[in-house]
Amino acid sequence: MRILAVSDLHGDEAALGKVVSRAKDYDYVLAAGDVGGGESFAGELAAPGNVFVVPGNGDADFLDKVFKGRFVHGRRVELEEGLNLVGFGFSPPTPFHTPLEFPEDKLYGWMEGLPIDKDTIFLTHAPPYGTLDEVRGGHAGSTAVRRVVGERKPFLSVCGHIHDKEGVGKVGDTPVLKVGAAKLGRCGTIEVKKGKLELGNMEL
Repeated sequence: MRILAVSDLHGDEAALGKVVSRAKDYDYVLAAGDVGGGESFAGELAAPGNVFVVPGNGDADFLDKVFKGRFVHGRRVELEEGLNLVGFGFSPPTPFHTPLEFPEDKLYGWMEGLPIDKDTIFLTHAPPYGTLDEVRGGHAGSTAVRRVVGERKPFLSVCGHIHDKEGVGKVGDTPVLKVGAAKLGRCGTIEVKKGKLELGNMEL
C-alpha cells in the first residue's frame, strides 16, 4: 500500500496540480489540512477520489460537503493491509487567530473518544507537541495530539501545520511523519507492506 501525504496547500494552484497529478500513482492521498482556496479548489483536490482530508486551523466549513465520506475529521475509515484511518483537524491557538483554533483541553476532550487502535493511521493537522514543531525557538505543536498518540499508540501519526518542518520522529513507539507545506513544494510518502512501514519526505 502506497500513500501520499500532503498538508498546507493554502490555495496554491501549482501545488494542487502536482498533488492531483501524483494521486493516480498512490492507493490513498492524505491531506492534513489548510487546503485553502475556495470550494472549487477543494473540489479539484477531491476529484481523484482517493483523497482523504481533515480541516486545518484556517479552513472553511465546506470541506465536509465537498469530500463527503472522505472528510475524516472525527471519523474512521477502513484501509488496506488491515489498517484504518482516523482523522482530526484544527489546531491549538496561534498568533494568527484563525477560525479553527481551540484550547488544548477542548481538543483533547474531542479526541479522547476517537476509535483509535494499534492499526490506526492517525491523521491530524497539528503535530504532537515537541515533534518537528519548532517555531522561533519554541514549540507550536499540540499537547493534546501528543497525549492522544502517547495514550492510544496508533500505528502511525501523520501531520502538517508547521510549514518549514518535515521529517520522521516518534512519540513513544509510534512513528510520526511530519510533512512540510505543499505550497512550498513538499510532501511525504508512506509505504506499508506486510506490516512493515517505510516513511519519507520528498519534493512534490
